[in-house]
This record gives sequence, structure tokens and C-alpha cells, in this order.
Amino acid sequence: MTQRCKFESAVRSAGRLTAVTFAASLAVSAYAQEEPNPYFIGIKQVLTHDSNVFRVNDGPSDSYSTTSLLGGFDQKISRQRVYLNANVGRNLYRNQTELNNTSYGVNTGWDWETIEKLSGTLSAGLNRSLASQTDSSTVPTNLHNEVTTQHYGATARWGGESILTLEGAYAHNKVSYSEQSASESEGDTGSVGLYYRAGASLRLGTAVRYSRSRTPLGATLPDGTLGPNTETGKYLDLLADWRPTALTTLNTRLSWARQTNSQIDSRDFSGLTGSIIGTYAPTAKVSLNATLSRDAGVNGTFFTLTPSTPVSPGAPAPTPVRGLSESSQITNSATLGATYAATSKVSVTANAHFRHAKLVDTAPVGGTLNTYERSDNSRYYSLGLTYAIARSWDLGCSYSHSTRDLDASPITAGISYSANVASCYAQFMLR
Repeated sequence: MTQRCKFESAVRSAGRLTAVTFAASLAVSAYAQEEPNPYFIGIKQVLTHDSNVFRVNDGPSDSYSTTSLLGGFDQKISRQRVYLNANVGRNLYRNQTELNNTSYGVNTGWDWETIEKLSGTLSAGLNRSLASQTDSSTVPTNLHNEVTTQHYGATARWGGESILTLEGAYAHNKVSYSEQSASESEGDTGSVGLYYRAGASLRLGTAVRYSRSRTPLGATLPDGTLGPNTETGKYLDLLADWRPTALTTLNTRLSWARQTNSQIDSRDFSGLTGSIIGTYAPTAKVSLNATLSRDAGVNGTFFTLTPSTPVSPGAPAPTPVRGLSESSQITNSATLGATYAATSKVSVTANAHFRHAKLVDTAPVGGTLNTYERSDNSRYYSLGLTYAIARSWDLGCSYSHSTRDLDASPITAGISYSANVASCYAQFMLR
């Protein structure tokens, strides 16, 4: 499929997402009471300097400009909420002009609730941007590689605030690249869980979960060619949500996971995985958060192409572009974050992220496949400052430092690099 065909297909998909959301909005708006203007539209200008744009050993530095148009709506109607946010940006590099690109994103959803004990969500998204070389398990290359992600999801909950609730969820994610087609994949995940409210601040649950991920060129066959690999996962989750105070939350998951691969037995996994997510606000101006996670599989970790600038207070939060990690058997990660509201208009954020992944490579030798294991370690630190000048105007700057050390194997080169990124933005938004 040519790039033009891919672009036209993406535009049609975005149009369908927009049409569905606006139709839902019009259908329920007749019953809505008068509300404040839910629509927003704006423009954003970002200037960025990156010390290593290709994320390779001794890679070149460059500066680039991003000019974006933003728009959408967020409408609360009785028990329902319908929203859509869209953006399109032009990214222009000073020296590495082959990286010039147009990025876009459309994300929409419907939060629904009935007068009985039923509630749920529907969501969909289509995003395209320059692929992040940091978050993929594959070795970066010096080329213009754009990533397109699609997401569709639904959740349903029965029970409301009663002692017992039953919840179900389904999500479909797909990632494709303009280059490196071997990295393309898609996955489906479904779960059903039962929750018990043990007290005003504690909710316990258990769920069964199933996942299926398909990578068309994800396996090296004995003859040396690339072929499809399907990874199937079955999980039993033990869940706990604890809110001891209004300023403290703790969400935990402990899972027994069993994953099998159709072509690469060496990536099979059985064992415990899980996560811990905590938030704490010691004062009205300071909030802290921390995450620990251990997950397995090709789609064990959803990476995010995070915005290059911090989110300004009161502005619609940009939806991260989601993709799928490749080749990872097990991934351990930790994240620490802090936000300080210095004044009603000035906010400071700081984050640190650590990731350790175990990768499994295969290669044919004498007609049989040999397996090689290696480690992938990355670190990311960032500091950001935002200033809400007025209701419509926001300014901000951020600085980040990242490193990555990917071991070499007999069949694959290793990589070790560091990168520093500094950026500032100005945003004007009509709400």
C-alpha cells in the first residue's frame, strides 16, 4: 500500500470517528440543560532542541518547530458525557529536513450511565506522528519513520456503588509504521472481573483476562525469512483499590500470567506479574505519584509518545499516542512524579522513569533456530514549568535527559546513547 493510500485511509478513519461522536452529541443534546460552552479551539507553537534526534551512538543534534491547531468539545449531558479532541501539527527541522512531518490525532469517547446500576465507556482514537526511537525495543535507525496507532475500547459496569459490582472490558490496539514493517502489530484484550467493597475506602476484586497479539513479521523462521507470530496470554488478576484519605490512593494488581507464542517458544512465559500505583498529596500545593510494574509479552507494556511540553493548567490534556513494545519477554519499570503549584498560575512538574526489559532474539544456524537473550535498560528524567498568563494564554518550558543501554548479541548490534531535549511553547485557546 502506498503512503498516499495509507494517508487517505487514515483520513477516512478519522472522519468516521468524528461523525460518530458528533452524531451521539446531537442525539442527546436535545435533552440537555443549558451548560457552559463545551467547545474549544486553539493554536500552539513549540520550539525544541534535541541533542540526539536519531537516538543512536553519537547521533546528530537538531532544532525543530511544531505548529499545531487544536480543537474539540467536552459535553456533560445529564448522566452522560461526550467528548472529542483533535489536533494537527506541522513539524519542521532545521538541519534534518528528511524528518519533516505532519502529525495528527483524533480521540473521542462516550461515558454513559443509566438510571439503574449500569455504566460504562466507549472510546476510540487514531494518531500519527514521528516514531519515538526511545520506546521501541528495536534498534533505532537514521530514517524518517512514522507510526500510526488505532485504539478502540469499551467498558461496562453493573452494580453502581453497591457492595458487589461486575465489570467487563475490551480493547483493540494496532500500530503500523511507514518504515520497519517488521515492527507492526495489533492486539486484543478482554477481561471480566468481580469486585467486593470491603469498606468505605477499600475495594477488592478478581478478574480473568485474555489477550491475543499478532505480529505479521515478528518471527525469524528456520529458513531465515520473517513470518507471523501470534502471542496468546491468559491471566488471573487479584486487584485492590485503597483510598485511606481523600489525598491518598493505592491501586494494586497481582497476576498469574501464562503466555505462549506460535513461532517463538523461547518467549513463552509463566509466572507472576503485577503493578502498584500510588498517589499522595501532602499539601494543597504538592502532589506525588509513583508506579511499579512487571509485565510480560510483546504487548506487555504500552509505550507512550509523550507530549514534548508539559500540559498547561486548565488546557485540554493531549492524549498520548500509544504503541506496542516489540520482542520483549518481561519488562520491569518504575516511575516517580511530583507536581508543585507555586501559585494559582505557575506549576512545576518533575518525573523520573526507569525501565528494564529482557529481550529474546532468534536466528537460524544450520537450519535450526538459536536463541539469544539480552537486556534493555533506559532512564528518563524531566522537569517542566507552566505559566497560565490568562484564561486563553499559556506558556511553558521543559527539559529532559534520557539514556539507553541495549546489549549486543551475536546476531544484533547493541546501542548506548544519551539525549537532552529542551523546549518551550506558547498556546492560545478559546473556550
